[in-house]
Amino acid sequence: MVDLHTHILSGLDDGADSWDTALDMARMAAASGTRVLAATSHGNLPDWPRSQAGEYVKRYGRAFEHLQTLLREENIPLTLTTGMEIFLREDHSVLELLKEGSLLPINGTRYLLVENSLDAPAYFIYRSLDKLLEQGYTPVLAHPERYVCVQNVPAHIFEWYQMGVLIQINKGSVFGRFGRAAQDAADRILRHRLAAIAASDAHSSLYRTTSMSSFWDLLSSRYGSACPKLLLEENPGRILKNQNVIWENPIPFYAGTS
Repeated sequence: MVDLHTHILSGLDDGADSWDTALDMARMAAASGTRVLAATSHGNLPDWPRSQAGEYVKRYGRAFEHLQTLLREENIPLTLTTGMEIFLREDHSVLELLKEGSLLPINGTRYLLVENSLDAPAYFIYRSLDKLLEQGYTPVLAHPERYVCVQNVPAHIFEWYQMGVLIQINKGSVFGRFGRAAQDAADRILRHRLAAIAASDAHSSLYRTTSMSSFWDLLSSRYGSACPKLLLEENPGRILKNQNVIWENPIPFYAGTS
C-alpha cells in the first residue's frame, strides 16, 4: 500500500510527539502492508507567520532526513516520500510559498495535498482550487467528507472532480471516528466512485494510526475488492510518478440521489 497523508515527523505539527512515536508509527505501517508513506506535515496553518516559512521547510528537511536514518538503523522496510498538507488561505499566499519552495508538493510532482477549515464556505474552496489548477497544479483535496459544505451538498464533490481535483478520503471517516455526518459523506463519495485515493491521515501510534490492513478489508467488503487496490495502491502510486490517476465511471449527484 501507499499512504500519502500522514503526520509522522516529530516536532513539526500535531502529529508524532516524539521520534519513538514516529518509529512506532513506521513499524505499524510496515506491518500492515504499507510500503511507501508520505510525511505530509502541516505546512502553513493560519496561525503560522508567513515570515517563518523558509525556516520551517528547512526544519522539515532535517526531520525528514532524520527519520530516514532511523528507519535504516531500525531495519524498518518503509520508504518515505516528501510532501506537506497545505492550508488554502484567504491571503492566497500558497502560490508564492510554492514558488519559493517553502511548501512542498507530493514527491516533487504537480500534485498538492491541500486542506481547508472544516467550516470553509464552498465558494472559497472552489476559488482556491481553481487558482491552483490555473497554475498547472493538481490539488488532492484532503478529507472533504469532513467539510460542512460537502456534508450539506455532496454534489460539490462531483463538480470538483469535473474541475480536475482529486479527492482523498480519510480512514477514520470511513470507520465513523469523525462522527456520523463525515461517515455518511465518505460513504456517498465512495459509492459515487469519486474518491481518487484513501489515506490514514495518521497522527499517532495510539489513535489515528498508520495501521491500514483493516481499512483495506473494510473498503473491500463494502465497496468491492477493486476499491482498496485502486485507492490504496494504483492511484497513490501513479501520483508519486506524476502520472494521471484512474477513474472508474464516477456517478453524478442528481436531485433525489444520495
